[in-house]
Amino acid sequence: MARIIILGSSSGNPSSDRANASLIFERGENLYQFDSGEGFSSSAIRHKIDHRNIGTIFVSHTHPDHITGLFLEIQMMYLAKRKTPLTVYLPEEAIEAVKKFMIAVYLFPERLGFDLTIKPVKPDPVFRDDILTVYARANSHLNHYKEAIDKAGHVNKMQSYTYVIKAGDSKIIYSGDIGSFDDYVDLLDNCDLLITEGLHLDLEMLFERASGHGLNRIILTHLSSAMYADPGPIKVLAAKYGITDLRIAEDGLAVEL
Repeated sequence: MARIIILGSSSGNPSSDRANASLIFERGENLYQFDSGEGFSSSAIRHKIDHRNIGTIFVSHTHPDHITGLFLEIQMMYLAKRKTPLTVYLPEEAIEAVKKFMIAVYLFPERLGFDLTIKPVKPDPVFRDDILTVYARANSHLNHYKEAIDKAGHVNKMQSYTYVIKAGDSKIIYSGDIGSFDDYVDLLDNCDLLITEGLHLDLEMLFERASGHGLNRIILTHLSSAMYADPGPIKVLAAKYGITDLRIAEDGLAVEL
């Protein structure tokens, strides 16, 4: 049996009761992690996730609410005397900066006590083992930074990814953040579960198009505090298009596949 566990459901605006973006794909004792936003480590402890079973981490993009939890997570593993290897997939533009930052915060690789490998997200597939295959689709979430990057001469390449997870007969899409619905709409065919941020989307378009693709199972995450406080209108809108299996994410939400 496999399941998805949401460990961080907040938007980029910090919340008093939600960690930032992260989720776990779990099958037996095998755990695969997607994003590591601030608060991941405490949320993992709170929801009884054994970090020793996390073998691979996939980061969608390097906004703070999707990656800043990674460094404390690695420290947690070090302090717990983890021995099992860990592989982290990052947008290629960030790899050298992340390695330098780890040195700056005294997370020296040779002292961790476990093998840490950092690899670039390179479609496709990004990853494959006996349990799942992970594909990456570049999306437009960071494209609005182009003018600022060009003006300042920054080296950023605006790399942001939507992940498609295939496990057995199941197809799961995890959007991280996107620029528009067009970033993944063509992936919706034969999708069993869509886990999507809802802050940068036209939700009515999402529900209409999802219904047209025969997709009924959706988890909405990365919403504003106001949307989380009153999800009623979202549920009414989903029902209008026949979406009957809509979940509003919360930290600790677990769904079976």
